[in-house]
Amino acid sequence: MKLQSIQALRGVAALLVALSHLHMLELRSISDNGLAEPGWVGGLFINGFAGVDLFFVISGFIMVFVTQNTGTGRRQAADFLFARVTRIYPVWWAFAGCMTIYVFTAHGLSGQSPTWLKATNGQPLVPFLVKSFLLVPQPAFPILNVGWTLVHEVYFYLVFSLFMLMPRRLLPVLLVLWATVVIIGSAMGYSHPAATTWLSLAVHPMTLEFILGAFAGLAVTKGLIWRSGILTLLATLWLFAALCVLGEQTPALIHWKRVLWFGLPAALLVYAFSCLDIQKRQAWLFPALVGGLVTLILFQMTGLDGNSPDAARRDATLLSVTVGGIAMLVVIWFGWLLGQGAPELLLRLRSSLKPLLSIAVKLGDWSFSLYLCHLIVLSAVRKVFEVLGRSESLAPFFRLGHPGLLDNILYVVLGMAVTITASWVSYRMYEHPVSVLFGHLRKKLFRRDRTEPVPA
Repeated sequence: MKLQSIQALRGVAALLVALSHLHMLELRSISDNGLAEPGWVGGLFINGFAGVDLFFVISGFIMVFVTQNTGTGRRQAADFLFARVTRIYPVWWAFAGCMTIYVFTAHGLSGQSPTWLKATNGQPLVPFLVKSFLLVPQPAFPILNVGWTLVHEVYFYLVFSLFMLMPRRLLPVLLVLWATVVIIGSAMGYSHPAATTWLSLAVHPMTLEFILGAFAGLAVTKGLIWRSGILTLLATLWLFAALCVLGEQTPALIHWKRVLWFGLPAALLVYAFSCLDIQKRQAWLFPALVGGLVTLILFQMTGLDGNSPDAARRDATLLSVTVGGIAMLVVIWFGWLLGQGAPELLLRLRSSLKPLLSIAVKLGDWSFSLYLCHLIVLSAVRKVFEVLGRSESLAPFFRLGHPGLLDNILYVVLGMAVTITASWVSYRMYEHPVSVLFGHLRKKLFRRDRTEPVPA
C-alpha cells in the first residue's frame, strides 16, 4: 500500500532543503557582486534544513510500515538490506560521480589544490573518494555535500536489518534500547554536530528521529489511529512555528535542538498523515495546506531572518501561526456549511483538489533525485547568472543584489524550475529504471512469495 500523503511529505522535505540552499547561494552571489541585500527567499526557509529531519522520520516510519508482513530471519533481513542498498547507492554514485568529474576538471587531479584540500579536510584523495562513494563516516563531508545524510541512512538500514533477525514482537524493546544507547552516548560527549567517526555516528541525536518515525510506524501498523485530522492541523502549525521562530544556526541547533524543534513535530505529522491515508480522510490536508501557506506568507512578509532579534521573531511567529490556525478553522467551517447546504458542490470541490495531491505525490517520487541534484543544478544556474550579470544591460535581471526584486525572483523561479525538471528527468531516465532492474534481481535472489507485499 502506497501512502500518498507520506509520499507528498517527501516532496515537501526535499523542497525545504532545496530552498534553504538556494537562499545560501543567493546570499553568496550578492556578496560576490559586492552588493548588500537580505535576499528574497530568507524568512522561515533559513531553517529549510529541517527537511532532513522530516526525511529521517519518514525513513523510520517506512522501514517499519513496509516490513510489517515480511517476517523475520536471515533471508528477510538480507532481502531488506539488499532493497535499501540498491535504492540508495546507484543514484548516489551517479550524482557523486558527476560532482567528482566536475571537481577534477576544475581543480586538477592532484588533490592538492586549495579547493581539494578544503573538501577533503586534508585527507589523501583516494581514501576520501572511497569513503565518499561508500557513504562511511570521515572527517569531511562526502564529495557531494548532501551525502552526509545518506551516511546516517546507511547506518539506520544496517541496524534495522539486524533487528529483523529477531522476533518482530521485540521491535519496540529494541528501539527503546537503541534510543537509550544514543541518549547515554551523546550525553557522555561521544556525539558531535557532524558524525565524523563510527562512534559519533552511532550515538548521534538525529538517530532519535529515525526511531521516532519507527514508533509512529508501529502505532499505525498496530491500528492505533486517533484524531488524525486534528493532529494533522496541530502538527502542521507546530512545525511551521519551529521553522519561523528559530534564528541563527548554532552547533546546538544542528546537533540536539533540531531533534526537539523539528523531529518531534515531524513525527507527529508523519503519524497523522499516514492515519489520514488509512482512514481515507485526505480532505483534512486542504485546511492544513491553507493554514501552512498563510503562516508562511505572513512570516515572509515580515522580512525577518536568522539575524533578527529573538523577540521580533517570536512575535512574528505568534502572529503568523495564530492567523494560520484561524485560516484552518475558516476552511473547516466553510466545508461544514457546504456539507450541510450543498454537498454536491463540496464533492466537486474535493474532486478538483485531487490533482494537487497527485502533483505532490509525483514530486515525492522525484524527491531523492531532487535532493541529490539540487545543489549541482542551483550552482550551475548561479554561474549562468554570474556571467550574464556582468552585462550592464542585463544587470537588472541577472546581477543578484541589484536594486529591485526582478533579479531575485528570476533566480528563484528559474533555479527551482530547472531543479525540479532535472529531478524529473533523473527519475524517469535513471532512478526508476535502475530501481525496476534491481527489483527484478531481488525477486530472483530472494524468491519472494507473490502473496507477500513488496516494500516501496
